[in-house]
Amino acid sequence: MTNKRAQSKSFEHKGITYKVGDNVLLLNQADADAPFICRIDNIVGKGRDAAMRVKWFYRPEETCSGRRAFHSTHEVMASDHVETHLQPAASIVSKCRIHTLEQYMELDKKTSKDLYSRFTYLAGSETFQPDQIAVYCKCQMPFNPDQHMIECPSCQSWFHPECLGYTKDEFRQKFYTGPHTRFLCDDCQQHQSSSSPVTDGDEDHETSETIAF
Repeated sequence: MTNKRAQSKSFEHKGITYKVGDNVLLLNQADADAPFICRIDNIVGKGRDAAMRVKWFYRPEETCSGRRAFHSTHEVMASDHVETHLQPAASIVSKCRIHTLEQYMELDKKTSKDLYSRFTYLAGSETFQPDQIAVYCKCQMPFNPDQHMIECPSCQSWFHPECLGYTKDEFRQKFYTGPHTRFLCDDCQQHQSSSSPVTDGDEDHETSETIAF
């Protein structure tokens, strides 16, 4: 007869209380620098006997698409992968925080345990939700919060300084060191030189294009 352990709402491990819904890092014996990432969906037992049923988060390189240039070092993907085997409480490294991209960008201080997710990976079918993402800049790449971007105040389009031929410091020095300096993208500069001056909001050059996984 199977010995079923009672379900619990929480447990304590190394002086820290963990509960259903917490996001945690689990020990990866193959690579201690890349702990597994999951959400606690269910808890059975208490104390040293506590174990968890978890739903996994994937790093981009763990998906069928692999890590791409627009993936931040702190980006993970929610998934539909629920682990069938219980994970022991002793495998927990620490808690982590998984935000939306918008929440992540608003953080005043980010730590190594602050992650964000903007996709869900459907592991069984190897597909993504959403399966397309908007692109920006001349390079036509999706937004990566690790990469600095600047906005054209006329059309509200976003660009990487490097794609315009500047380093971040060179761009700041050229366009933000004097009272009369103002950055305009190439399209807005051409519009301004060929017709009436462009005022903020006159045009919207922000791309509506997307790329698919």
